[in-house]
Amino acid sequence: MTELLREMEPILGDLLRSGLDTGGPASAEKLRALAGRCEAAGLHTGAALLTELADGLTARPHALQKNDLPLVDTLCRLARYEALCRQKLQEEAIVARWQCLAEEQQPDT
Repeated sequence: MTELLREMEPILGDLLRSGLDTGGPASAEKLRALAGRCEAAGLHTGAALLTELADGLTARPHALQKNDLPLVDTLCRLARYEALCRQKLQEEAIVARWQCLAEEQQPDT
């Protein structure tokens, strides 16, 4: 899961910084591949958001009137999801470390 989040971060960062005009078919392909890997890892919400974003980026160049608000909403939700997953991983690592320390401090019987 950590590697998936690490791969997700620069793609989202690029789209957030440079805008949707730069996210074309190449970005959509990366997002779709990442969505498949997220689904396989059990990150179903992340996979759904990545797929939604990829679909939106694929359809965007073909639209006569561009309405980017739904696409930006998906991008922001995905960025928030990624941040929440990172926070959850950090919390789990802290709990695991506390448990290791507690086990080390228990006297042998």
